[in-house]
Amino acid sequence: MKYYETKSVISGQQLIAMPAPQNALRLAMLFQLERTQWLSPAELKEAQLKQFKIILKHAQASVPFYRERYAQAGINIPETLTEDFFVQLPIIRRQDIQEAGDQFVTKKLPQDHGTVQFATTSGSTGRPVRFGRTALTNISWLVFALREHLWHERNFTGKLCAIRWAKLGVASAPDGLSSANWGEVIDPIFPSGPSSLLNVTAKLSEQLDWLHREKPDYLISYPSNLLALSQYAEQTGSKLPRVQHLRVVGETLKAEMRKALEDSWSTSVIDMYTCEEAGYLATQCPQSEHFHVQSENVILEIVDDEGRPCPVGVSGRVLITSLNNFATPLIRYELGDYAEFGPPCVCGRGLPVIKRILGRKGNRLIIADGESRYSLFPYLGEHGQIASVTGVKVKQFQCVQHTVQRIEIKLVTERELTLEEQARVTQLMQGHLGYAFEIFYTFLEDIPRGPNGKFEEFISLVDA
Repeated sequence: MKYYETKSVISGQQLIAMPAPQNALRLAMLFQLERTQWLSPAELKEAQLKQFKIILKHAQASVPFYRERYAQAGINIPETLTEDFFVQLPIIRRQDIQEAGDQFVTKKLPQDHGTVQFATTSGSTGRPVRFGRTALTNISWLVFALREHLWHERNFTGKLCAIRWAKLGVASAPDGLSSANWGEVIDPIFPSGPSSLLNVTAKLSEQLDWLHREKPDYLISYPSNLLALSQYAEQTGSKLPRVQHLRVVGETLKAEMRKALEDSWSTSVIDMYTCEEAGYLATQCPQSEHFHVQSENVILEIVDDEGRPCPVGVSGRVLITSLNNFATPLIRYELGDYAEFGPPCVCGRGLPVIKRILGRKGNRLIIADGESRYSLFPYLGEHGQIASVTGVKVKQFQCVQHTVQRIEIKLVTERELTLEEQARVTQLMQGHLGYAFEIFYTFLEDIPRGPNGKFEEFISLVDA
């Protein structure tokens, strides 16, 4: 196991460091996670159900949505929870949370969980939902992120670079945004090297130039962007930088894309499975390409269309139950993803194995001169910019690029936009993209998922 020097707040005490109280709390959680990962599946399930009973009683007592839903279903909490009881609980969908509004928020949060801050996400279904975060959920996110780093034994004194989404004008090319350390996951506890961020909206030529200047040891980006970078390098006769491994986020990594990235970048690719609502769901095994469910954070189910558990090797819908969110409890919440369980792992961890995650395709916007760019459209819809210029609430949002000139915006809204409102949105889109696309609108009652069961906010029908 790799040794990591820990920061100490006591002068002269370094070999066995004494960290600050909040950092000691994280290390205490990591100490427990080091042991729980080796529990047997039966022991893990028993521990999960004990924790879930606390969540369930809290939700039924203090969240109006659950109190009413469970009363209608005639659900009484038994003294000892079993898996048979658990799978009889109603499945919660995004539409349920949307319609519930403040009725989905606890009326009595435990005082030691900290204050509630709210966030929204459209996830993989394109339907924005509002959920709460507390000090407990935030520290859990940080600890599971740190576990992922430790599993893959990254050298924190190296340089970490990322090419991913940032607000317009932030981390722009050519310089990006630099930091002296790896940020809040690592720096409070361990000494770390520098890090740097580049906005993914930068041109591929700008991204490659930036990487050669920064010389990263580790690189984080979207699979589609990394693949586009490798294709650009091949077409232009450029060299890709040497990195210890690639870390991919935000999109589903298919087997053929993983192989293409490993071949072109001559390094390994590390994937993870997260969501805004619950943090880390599954992390790639240090000894394999499959994922281990982070069972101390969530109960993750894969079910068929009738809600029955899928056996190993059969894909189905992903349901999650957060084990630390007391602000807006997520109980058997349908995430909108499809996945497939695998057999137990040779590494010996008792954490369940996910063999495959079926997710959205990382399409890129094609410009008239043939250049491809990362599409900003999902962020323009998800973060409410359409609503800000029209005053009309957006329930679902999807863009389809039909040609290098024409883009269709599909909307599910509380009412159709007027021609004047459409013109304002068009101007907004064209300004952000820096290109005068012809944009037309289609208003629907619902935008269906794609054939792989995933919702894609942006679809390109143009052959690059």
